[in-house]
Amino acid sequence: MTTSLWVGAVFVLATVPLTGRLASQPPAAAPGRPLYLAHCATCHGTSGRGDGPMAQYLRVPPANLASIAARNKGVFPASTIQRIVDGRQMLTLHGSAMPIWGDAFSPAGSAAENEAAAAKIRALVTYLESIQDRSSE
Repeated sequence: MTTSLWVGAVFVLATVPLTGRLASQPPAAAPGRPLYLAHCATCHGTSGRGDGPMAQYLRVPPANLASIAARNKGVFPASTIQRIVDGRQMLTLHGSAMPIWGDAFSPAGSAAENEAAAAKIRALVTYLESIQDRSSE
């Protein structure tokens, strides 16, 4: 191996953390992103800005989820967002056709299913926190 190839290989290996991602990539709130893309992006858009392909057909426009913190003086209200996403306790808060994800993720309502639903909702909330537009705070 030539010296320049060796140096290049060492540089690449030094920038790849143990997770296999390049060091310059942001952490991805891994479990929440696929859930978001599967369940939320149709209305809220892949970037969370309320511009999904179904947004134009909804009576109540979907919220810009990337500006939650900005609308709350720079604070991301995780527990409130978790209750909104769950939807079983706050039906009037979002007042739209947004699914009640607590029921959707746990249709039978057993204790194990409720915990699995809560874990999915926590993962979604963690992902939403990771996509906040911090430039306007």
